[in-house]
Amino acid sequence: MAEAILVFITEHGYVAVFFLMMFENIFPPIPSEVILPFVGHSVAASHLNFLLALIVSTLGALTGTLFWFAIGWLVPLPKLEYFFKRFGGYVAIEYKDFTKAVNFFTRYEKWVVFFGRLMPGVRSVISIPAGVVRMDIKVFLLLSGVGTLIWNTALILGGFLILDDFSLVERYMKPIADAIIYLFIALYGVQVIRFIYRRRCEGEALRK
Repeated sequence: MAEAILVFITEHGYVAVFFLMMFENIFPPIPSEVILPFVGHSVAASHLNFLLALIVSTLGALTGTLFWFAIGWLVPLPKLEYFFKRFGGYVAIEYKDFTKAVNFFTRYEKWVVFFGRLMPGVRSVISIPAGVVRMDIKVFLLLSGVGTLIWNTALILGGFLILDDFSLVERYMKPIADAIIYLFIALYGVQVIRFIYRRRCEGEALRK
């Protein structure tokens, strides 16, 4: 899996970086913690330019973030609640996660948008309540962009400094990245199974 990501980035360059980061922010399970160090390695190998890779990865992440922001903006809150109750487990955002995000956003608003971009597992979901409350899109993009830029810089720079030697990528990074990806896939699978099981139990309880 990690090999495929690295090959994809090597062969398709900035287009690959953009789409990987966009989809990472829309749907799991390949996290930016795996994608961006490989981008840093590609920079060290002179396949990509550091500044351009940083800009493209940030734009890709913001595009994915805007997807959920638009959903929050366009879909009425009752319908969103219904969706996450019925289907949230399939997109890794369960109803309880959605309500927590809404409550957290209501309390801290702008700071949540900024710091949420630096927190794994929160980056996508926090965009929904921002859309729900009709947050000024310019402010949303500014705060999300700055937070994302910090996150992406750290991970790309880490990959650039640590993974400049390809032997390190072959020996350590690929196995670690594969382990992280499979862990995310496994956690996602467990979440879906739990979600289906819980819904079935609730349905049986209602029929009694």
